[in-house]
Amino acid sequence: MLRVRPTLITTDPQLLGDLLPALGMVQQQGTAFFDAGGGRIALQPGTAELTLLGFEAGVLEEFARRTAESGTAAEVIRDAAGMTAVRVEAPGQTIPVDQGDRLLDPDVDHALTVVCIWSTPDPQRAARMLRDIGARPHGPAAEATDFTAKNGGRVVVRTGGHQYFQVGFDYAGDVADLRLRVQHAGFSAEMSGTGRNRILTVPVSAHRSFTISERPEG
Repeated sequence: MLRVRPTLITTDPQLLGDLLPALGMVQQQGTAFFDAGGGRIALQPGTAELTLLGFEAGVLEEFARRTAESGTAAEVIRDAAGMTAVRVEAPGQTIPVDQGDRLLDPDVDHALTVVCIWSTPDPQRAARMLRDIGARPHGPAAEATDFTAKNGGRVVVRTGGHQYFQVGFDYAGDVADLRLRVQHAGFSAEMSGTGRNRILTVPVSAHRSFTISERPEG
């Protein structure tokens, strides 16, 4: 299995903890993990607004072996508490892959999918890493910049002068309905675009906003 699970480091976890459910995500009891219909988000308190890309997989040793055989270095690590994770080599850093289960909370809004934008000076290497961990490319594999994880979530690779990550969402439904839900929860939300290209923008802070793209199924 493979699931996209970025981490949002934030100075105000309570704010995001209120907003994510308004978008249709469900918090796992006793954790800082929020499930969407596709993908999962982790919240982490911090001194700045940052986004880190991460994933979840099933049997980590098998995941690391297959990734290495595909051509990308992957190391199984264990911390002092005995927790196991995999660190996957990526442009300029390593990407964490943690143990995950296949099931998401049944009460999630199944129309909502987590999307992580990966801006990097080395998009070819980033795309190769995504292919090697098992993400599915959209379009010809050698040219793909858009990848889907089997168990939920999407990663979009973009060329940029420096590396950073940004979280957004796809919504396989009416973003006008989603806007009403977000506003009812006390957050501002603005729509733009027409037809099948409507976008909902939800400002979170001076340094973070969420963009939700309407992508009707079919």
